[in-house]
Amino acid sequence: MKIDLHVHTCCSEDCWVSWEAVTAAVLKSPVDAIAVMDHNEIEGALRLAKEAPFPVIVGEEVASEQGEIAGLFLKEWIPPGLSIQETMSCIKGQGGLVYVPHPLARDVPSAVGLRNLETILDQVDILEGFNARILWSADNIVAQEIARQYSIPIAAGSDAHFAREIGRAGVELDDFVDPESFLSSLRTGRIFGRRTPYLYSFVTCGLWYVDKARQTLARLARPSSSPHH
Repeated sequence: MKIDLHVHTCCSEDCWVSWEAVTAAVLKSPVDAIAVMDHNEIEGALRLAKEAPFPVIVGEEVASEQGEIAGLFLKEWIPPGLSIQETMSCIKGQGGLVYVPHPLARDVPSAVGLRNLETILDQVDILEGFNARILWSADNIVAQEIARQYSIPIAAGSDAHFAREIGRAGVELDDFVDPESFLSSLRTGRIFGRRTPYLYSFVTCGLWYVDKARQTLARLARPSSSPHH
């Protein structure tokens, strides 16, 4: 089977793709399954895992204090703002797998970076070795080299924030039924994918700012709860 291991839905503040649109895009794409990893949210992943006519791994891309750490095969939401160690403990505590997305991406401010990555490599289950949105190919290549050096399974994903991105990257692997068999299949899997035009990332940033502005306006529009004198 082919699986895109990094997909976002409208539950991410920088993605406006509905669950129905994600489902339609997957059915038109070359992949058979996806992992949903919304930013600091799990609702979209849980809903798709329940309703989609294809396998969906429930994940979450969590903003820890030291950068983004993702969990796969999650059951419960993990809050952002914890330390990287606390975030990984939350993932492991519910039987999930620790997945480091775009670990060395210089164009992703939220990436953990080399210094933080080196401190947690013995606790990482999966390292993302190909992210279709990364600007510099070398960042993907070095991540793959580190994964091989430490015998960590290598993952790949589109990091899709638009429906047409889904399936641009992923891994071809044997079927799996649980986290353990997934890891085993991933070790012998084959990465596939092609780079996404960087314009998509610029538009994603714009959506993030629009969403923040919309939230600010909504707060300002609420009537004040303080008494009038």
